[in-house]
Amino acid sequence: LAITQVIRRESGHLKRLRATPLPMSTYVLATVTSILGVFALQMLVTLGLGLGLYDASGPKRPLDLAFLVVYGGLAFAGLGFGAAALIRSSEGASAVVNLAVLPMAFLSGSFGPTRNYPDVLQAVSDVLPLTYFNRLLERAYLDDLSVFTDVRSLTVVAAWGLGGYLLAWRMFGWSPRER
Repeated sequence: LAITQVIRRESGHLKRLRATPLPMSTYVLATVTSILGVFALQMLVTLGLGLGLYDASGPKRPLDLAFLVVYGGLAFAGLGFGAAALIRSSEGASAVVNLAVLPMAFLSGSFGPTRNYPDVLQAVSDVLPLTYFNRLLERAYLDDLSVFTDVRSLTVVAAWGLGGYLLAWRMFGWSPRER
């Protein structure tokens, strides 16, 4: 999302879109809806592959998992819009996003446990939204626990998402930036 928005802004697409009668809120809502659709499709394909090819068990709480698809999609879309507000050029967008996403994925436990990480890395992990989102996913998929009982994780993910939306609201420009 961040990369796409920066490319659209820097190529002038968003500036031209602003000149149309389409409200910008409709554009943002359509973009987020598109992201949610892709996220849901990715989740279904991943679940299907796990169930079909690896004989994995299904989620213990499928409705909670469905809720998390929407909840996480909305929150991380906010982070994408916030990142797009900070990224200055389309040439560097991919590098900046990957510089943030890849370390976050490793530090948050997406690829394995983090309990043996040094204290400084665990401290960084403790503030990342993906750490808390992963905890929520574990509750819904593996532990048969309601995600609604982990208010702290829900709050941290929501706070990061809202922070991204607020940053975008304050700083995002619809016109290409001067070089």
